[in-house]
Amino acid sequence: MAKAASEQTGWGIRRVSLQNRNPKAVPDAWERAALEEFDRRAAAGESPATLEKGEIVADGDRKEYRYMKALPVQQICVACHGPADKLKPEVTSRLQTLYPADKGTGYAIGQIRGAMTIRKAL
Repeated sequence: MAKAASEQTGWGIRRVSLQNRNPKAVPDAWERAALEEFDRRAAAGESPATLEKGEIVADGDRKEYRYMKALPVQQICVACHGPADKLKPEVTSRLQTLYPADKGTGYAIGQIRGAMTIRKAL
């Protein structure tokens, strides 16, 4: 879906996580810093559902707008992202097949699973 939306809008769109499941979901340096900031803010009491960051980032003479919005774990998410010992055996089996290096389990409702990130050259 993110690829199709990127092609339709001209924005680079993807999901990232500090504990990625998909090997393509590894955050770059800007995204990692934002995710770590989200974790600090959530630990200080901010609601993960409200965490976002946007700014213009310059790299030499190139500028782009970057934006991220935290994705908090909801009830539906724990079926695949909850504690590994609580997942159904068929889910565990499928995850091992599709994502042998999976780091995307162990979450509880309300924690930050990752973020949606978008960017566009200015």
